[in-house]
Amino acid sequence: MAGAAFGEASLAAFFGASEVVAIATGPTSAPAIAFGQLAIAHTPEWLKNFAISHFGEDDKLVLTVSIYAAFVLLAAAVGAIAVQLALVPVAVAAVGLLGAATAGAAATQAGGTGLQALPSAVGAVAGATAFAFLGRPRGLGGTRRPTDPVPPQAAASNTPQISRRQLFRAGSLVALGAASYAIGRGALAKAYNAVASRAAVRLPRPVSTTPRLAGTSFEVEGLAPYITPNEDFYRVDTALVVPQLSTDGYSLTVHGMVGQPAIFSFEDLLRMPLIERTITMVCVSDPVGGPYLGNASWLGVPLAHILSLVRPDVRADQLFMTSSDGMTIGADLRAALDGRAAMLAVGMNGEPLPFKHGFPVRAIIPGFYGYASACKWLVDLEVTTYAAKKAYWVERGYALDGRVKLESKIDAPASFAQLKAGPVTVAGSAWHPTIGIQKVEVRVDGGPWQLATLAEAESNDTWRLWRWQWDATSGSHTLEVRATDNNGQVQTSKEAPVFPSGASGRQSVVVTVT
Repeated sequence: MAGAAFGEASLAAFFGASEVVAIATGPTSAPAIAFGQLAIAHTPEWLKNFAISHFGEDDKLVLTVSIYAAFVLLAAAVGAIAVQLALVPVAVAAVGLLGAATAGAAATQAGGTGLQALPSAVGAVAGATAFAFLGRPRGLGGTRRPTDPVPPQAAASNTPQISRRQLFRAGSLVALGAASYAIGRGALAKAYNAVASRAAVRLPRPVSTTPRLAGTSFEVEGLAPYITPNEDFYRVDTALVVPQLSTDGYSLTVHGMVGQPAIFSFEDLLRMPLIERTITMVCVSDPVGGPYLGNASWLGVPLAHILSLVRPDVRADQLFMTSSDGMTIGADLRAALDGRAAMLAVGMNGEPLPFKHGFPVRAIIPGFYGYASACKWLVDLEVTTYAAKKAYWVERGYALDGRVKLESKIDAPASFAQLKAGPVTVAGSAWHPTIGIQKVEVRVDGGPWQLATLAEAESNDTWRLWRWQWDATSGSHTLEVRATDNNGQVQTSKEAPVFPSGASGRQSVVVTVT
């Protein structure tokens, strides 16, 4: 018990000291965050998909809590063993090993430098010193003074004895470490904060916008709104700490296989002709009927305009995009130039991009999953080839061609809903960005397909909401949906997993009618 307390005190000293030092080196240099980013980079795809499907946007919170819990349990175990066997130097070495591991993770992460190893190094010194200090008196590690009295219970036992003073010191170190950690966390949140920068942004009027239409939605309980509010828009990325980039000093470097490399400031982008388009975005991690999609109004600079300024080489076929946190996204250069609403977005639903959605600048290319088009916190754009460079997700086995598949989903009623017999409105959405939806059909218990009523859609880049009136009868029933796009393609019933090119199949929900 006392040994475990020594281990936790040492860990508290480690985290407290490292968090304070991280104020100078940045939030991603903090040991737990750096270790978490390392874990994300090396987690197998099946485990990532499991985390996303089971924890959703809380997957990063679960990972962070798990890392801290693992450190706490490890510190308790090492401390207990070291005290029980009187091996204080082993515990000190373990703290040093922890510091080396997290320092290496911080220095080698994307965009990391040797300086980012400093918090872990200082934390390791503090933690090792704390354990050595706690374990020194009363015989731990063979350091008992000859004049120290030997308690009667110790005379008949080889177990080292822990004094109240040592336990008090351990508790004090835990409290001091926790306070230092809290101070460091608070200072980091304040120092690396771009809230004022975002609040100061005044978005210009676009030179063109998506035509606004009436009748794009239905009043059905449980049906998603046509425009997804910013706070409800899905978030899937690998950043444990959401980057906080200020527009002051922001720059986007465009280079590679171009005739004229260029660097654009945020103000440069705002001075360019901006367009506003309503676009449905989908994550490749979205299962059939899943939640990882949304429809929003995006304001940005056409990618075609940016590329016209740098003059891409005709041999290039990839836009290799890099975010401020080191994430890389590979997008089809031809898609950025074929007339679709590909853009560098600076606004979302009438306001500057939220931080978690890429402020100040992100890329959007309709018709492609996010992993192949939608780089957030964009700072570097390289014109290159797919043969020359592989982006993050492609390196991990995802398909080079990340085109969004034709899909549909049922929002209402929810699966396993308890309904009353009589008229029931079945409703949901269907999408095939850049191609559009021609019709949606619903069937009950494998019966004939019934045509649903479609809401209006402002363009083929958006999802299309639908509804169907069902005269529900008593019993358990299975509702199934399928869509047909404007090219006449019918949504496949063939099931495919998320990996490597997006899920496919038809969603069905089971309901009970009484």
